[in-house]
Amino acid sequence: MRKGGFLSNVRNLVLPPRPDPAASRVIAEIRLLLCASVAILAFSIIGFRIFNLSDAGARERMANQFKTAHVERGQIIDRKGRLLATNLPITVLHADPREIMDVTDAASKLAPLIARYDEVSLKTLLSKKTRYVELDRKLTPARHAEILRLGIPGVYFAESTLRVYPRAETAAHILGQVDPEHNGIAGIEKSQDAHLAAGKDIHLSLDVGLQAIMRAEISKQINEFEAIGGAGVLLDTRTGEILAMTSLPDYNPNHFAKASDDARFNRATKGLYEMGSTFKVLNTAIALETGAATPRTEFEVMKPLRVSRFTINDYHPSKKPLNVAEIMVHSSNIGSALMAEEFGASIQKEYMQRLGLLDRLPLELPEIAKPLSPKHWKRAATLTVSYGHGISISPVHLASAVSTASSNGLRIAPTLLKRKTGDEIIKTRVFSEHTARAVRSMMRLVVSHKEGTGKKARAPGYMVGGKTGTAEKVQANGGYNAKANLATFVATFPVHDPRYVIVIMVDEPKGQKQSSGFATGGWVAAPAVRRIVEQISPILGVHPVDEESPSIRQKLMLDFNIGNQEATLASF
Repeated sequence: MRKGGFLSNVRNLVLPPRPDPAASRVIAEIRLLLCASVAILAFSIIGFRIFNLSDAGARERMANQFKTAHVERGQIIDRKGRLLATNLPITVLHADPREIMDVTDAASKLAPLIARYDEVSLKTLLSKKTRYVELDRKLTPARHAEILRLGIPGVYFAESTLRVYPRAETAAHILGQVDPEHNGIAGIEKSQDAHLAAGKDIHLSLDVGLQAIMRAEISKQINEFEAIGGAGVLLDTRTGEILAMTSLPDYNPNHFAKASDDARFNRATKGLYEMGSTFKVLNTAIALETGAATPRTEFEVMKPLRVSRFTINDYHPSKKPLNVAEIMVHSSNIGSALMAEEFGASIQKEYMQRLGLLDRLPLELPEIAKPLSPKHWKRAATLTVSYGHGISISPVHLASAVSTASSNGLRIAPTLLKRKTGDEIIKTRVFSEHTARAVRSMMRLVVSHKEGTGKKARAPGYMVGGKTGTAEKVQANGGYNAKANLATFVATFPVHDPRYVIVIMVDEPKGQKQSSGFATGGWVAAPAVRRIVEQISPILGVHPVDEESPSIRQKLMLDFNIGNQEATLASF
């Protein structure tokens, strides 16, 4: 047989040695047709294999892999450009069971190289009536090479990406998680899934540095007081941006499957709690704004207050009437209840609504809880809500409401997304500037006065104002658990030029020797606020001031009468 093969022989027999131009065109057309036929045949075979896969899930998985390969999921970045979530190239090991010639042999060879399966489970997997099974998603180059050398028919490799979280636990509850196909299933990953899937980066309002400080300090209090958990929020009162938000215990989102349900639960946004005496900040603001009281108005608090079948008492009963400022400083439940009785149930409910305490917050997370409020807003509910009982909200709800009452009276919905230059910030007037100034001046006394319940939050030079809150936790079957407290402190600083609000909550702390057996907000949460303020202020550009300077004192109300002192200064 002559060299050149069948086509060459045909050409030699049929075509003349020197074809004319017309014949040359014919030859060229034949060649093009032959090439096109081969290409069509090849694509037909490939198309048949792809579109005749009996397993619909396999087709979907292949489509998702194709999509992922072309549009890489966007990154999540903090306000200073630091990575919180990104993508890492990986090799996915998968198999087509219908192409496995000897399942037993394949399983025995692959089992030592795949941590996810033993030989028995691998054999079961490779025997499935499907066209696609995933064997491993995180192949190292060494294992990749070893499996490749096995040369097992039906075993394949595919390039993909793995969603990774470089900061580990630092912002786990905010970032959330994706499924194996990179669809967001929790947190920002879910709420911003459309943008991220389209390859767009998301810039959060969070500052990783501030986040780490808050997490460390809350963790310290949890450990010291043997608590079961805690949460914290740092809010910029001028923009509504959440600069730090943590919930403990937390988890490493790189190992999401190993996290317990308790660790996955976001106490900062999904947890609902009766916040106790921190509500006295709001109650005081409502009383002043509606004219139900002035800072000098006195209330008879010497005797317990009977409401239906309940009795309202004070932790430290007073032997004399207390004015509004004293009620805040001494944290009088009776005084707060009497103030609320002056403005009544309908006004109270209206302000709770205006402060956003009756609805879910429009925050960029799917894990947002709706507050629990009284079904029948009558006298008993009004009086108990005044000091933070009978209404359950999240720590972020509290931070937002106190920001409104203690900054400039304007409500700004909190956000986890970084504001862009020129963004229009929607602000709603709830309290007058005069009311807010009076409230934050009283909050300053809670921290600075020798009889204040929040003395341990004082950070010299940084002008912290705040309010303690200690509340017994509501039991699942109703009533309160006297052995399970929630210790909270809400702070605003600097009070003379309000810019930030901090909420620190510790869940079920236990009294310790160093706290004289107490597990209150003043002993547990307030010290954490002090340490946080001292560490984050330099980062935020907040500098210490002379607390007694005229320029500072003139920004606060200075005519409060506390105890036997006349005109106690709110700035001392």
